[in-house]
Amino acid sequence: MSRTAIVEKELIKAILQGDYPAGSQLETERELASIYQIGRPAVREVLQRLGHGGWLTLRKGQPAVVNDYWYEGNSTTIVDIIEYFDQVPDAFVLYFLEMRIALTPHYVKNAVTFNHPKVVGLLAEIDELPDTPQAFASYDWKMQKGLARLSGNPLFSLVLNSFEPAYEKIAIKYFESDFRRQASLSYYKKLMDAALKGDARLAEELACAIMEKSHALWKSQLSPHEKIGVKFKFDDMQ
Repeated sequence: MSRTAIVEKELIKAILQGDYPAGSQLETERELASIYQIGRPAVREVLQRLGHGGWLTLRKGQPAVVNDYWYEGNSTTIVDIIEYFDQVPDAFVLYFLEMRIALTPHYVKNAVTFNHPKVVGLLAEIDELPDTPQAFASYDWKMQKGLARLSGNPLFSLVLNSFEPAYEKIAIKYFESDFRRQASLSYYKKLMDAALKGDARLAEELACAIMEKSHALWKSQLSPHEKIGVKFKFDDMQ
């Protein structure tokens, strides 16, 4: 790992831990260079990456301001958060599932509307799907990307692509449960039937139902505190 990548990781860790609350300022470039023993051009590179990632607001000639990353961040922020943990926080998975409730039924409906034969081909692999968390995670990601592409709306693919570094980590955690794997397998088979019929409305209803069921199944395992909000375990951070 390069020195700038290490510094970037340390600054994100400090923000997540609350060492730099939202609205606070980082040290100046000169001070950061001294703290981390790197040159100012390298510091500037790190700050620019964190700015693009939604962590900071950069101001010419002034110290960077820390954003409220939950509300001022972007998809890169999400990926950064997940990549900095060995184990994805359970409540974060819940947030991700809530987002899928809003997103997935739309691209599933469009995919079946415009390309139902190709949707059938995409789902044909379920008969040989190994019953393991890794296999289900890999297939589900392949299927989601495929359905988004077949929907005809490139924005669906762009949104999903931003999650690619984190998706499999979340999915493996979700598919550790045999019950959740079987629920998804049942959904894949029903979606196959809907695609064979070219029934886009049924496909949309099925996608909505499984997304809501996935959310409910995951939420049922969380403690009352976790259901209210995310509490990160910083000692699990890489």
